[in-house]
Amino acid sequence: MKVKEQGQQHILTVDIDEELLSSLLGFAAERGIEAAEIHGIGALRDFELGYYVLARKEYKRQKFSEIVELLSCSGNLAIREGKPFAHIHATVGFPDFRAMGGHLFSGIVAVTAEIAFRPLPERMDRAYDGRTGLYLLDLPVRKAP
Repeated sequence: MKVKEQGQQHILTVDIDEELLSSLLGFAAERGIEAAEIHGIGALRDFELGYYVLARKEYKRQKFSEIVELLSCSGNLAIREGKPFAHIHATVGFPDFRAMGGHLFSGIVAVTAEIAFRPLPERMDRAYDGRTGLYLLDLPVRKAP
């Protein structure tokens, strides 16, 4: 992975054959980053997408082996159970120009991944929410004016 600081933001290029999410999590852990905004493009292979089925409180997951364009990925980084956790959604493009998207569980970089990684000034935590079965951002409740 290569990194260039651009003001408050880091531009990352994740190299071919690196696992995208573990690379982002490793970068955050090395730098002590506890909250960030993440956006990127590139190409993936051997990736897994998911769609959350609320009624069952579980993800429907599907793995793909094709090389696809990573048309867009966006999400955030927060702390879950004491460790950095990346919540990323992705849209990918197949060779026949179909697009597909969902929650990105994993993916190997096929060519490159160019990621804008913007640390946020304050730590964000995720806490388990029994209604959804997910670890949601644990933000303060804002009272109506």
